[in-house]
Amino acid sequence: MITWRTTARAFKPYILTSWVAIIHASCINTKEHRTVQFSSASTVKYSTHIKPILDKHCIECHGIAGTESGLDLRTLESILEGGESGPSIIKNNPNESLLLNLIEDQLMPPEGEMLRKKQINTIRMWLRSGASA
Repeated sequence: MITWRTTARAFKPYILTSWVAIIHASCINTKEHRTVQFSSASTVKYSTHIKPILDKHCIECHGIAGTESGLDLRTLESILEGGESGPSIIKNNPNESLLLNLIEDQLMPPEGEMLRKKQINTIRMWLRSGASA
């Protein structure tokens, strides 16, 4: 007759392996790990990551209905040109980029939904990596 103890002893290695796998999977799939994978800034591209953010939050005032303060955010070239206040971004220097500073200080956009931290960090990484197309 097979007892519970005999069955448990037979499956003990499999149970231990399963627990190790579950713990390992939960450690790998943390927010910090995903951020580290994405933080290789060379993977942040204007066309793929930045343009959709600007299109959603900024383009209405800085492109479609006009170019407030002379700033057109529809293309990378026009972003690099800047507006009446000078260059809107400084490649490799996010802390000196007017666009990022205004977004982080929540002065832009003045109406509507503010950018989320993840979006702001994406813009920061893009600037830090040289603001590639």
